Amino acid sequence: MPAADADRQELAALEREWMSAMQARDRERLEQLVADGFRFTAIHLNPEPMSREQWMGAAMEGYTITSFAFEETEIDVFGDTAVIHARYSQVARFGTTNLSNVFRLTDVWSCHSGAWQVVARHSSILG
Repeated sequence: MPAADADRQELAALEREWMSAMQARDRERLEQLVADGFRFTAIHLNPEPMSREQWMGAAMEGYTITSFAFEETEIDVFGDTAVIHARYSQVARFGTTNLSNVFRLTDVWSCHSGAWQVVARHSSILG
């Protein structure tokens, strides 16, 4: 199997694992998957990007994912960088705010020392 195909398979699994770790509030796994310097942009939530620390705080404290699904995923690998374009749906809340919707996600992953980490996510509501 060509290296890029193996990377695509690994990244697809890591994308699901990332959301599963959020759902389970598995801080140890999130610390491994989410790179230092990570930025999360979701204009529907806040016009400014969230830092890794802000995102991690939300993931651990108030964001509750009941269910999620990656409905479509396209993965482009450029050496040690990958861009994932996905259609993603979730049933979720942040505190009392309903965050259930369908989203278009763009995730950027980087591979260092043989391990992939997510460095950025941009999320836009579709539904």
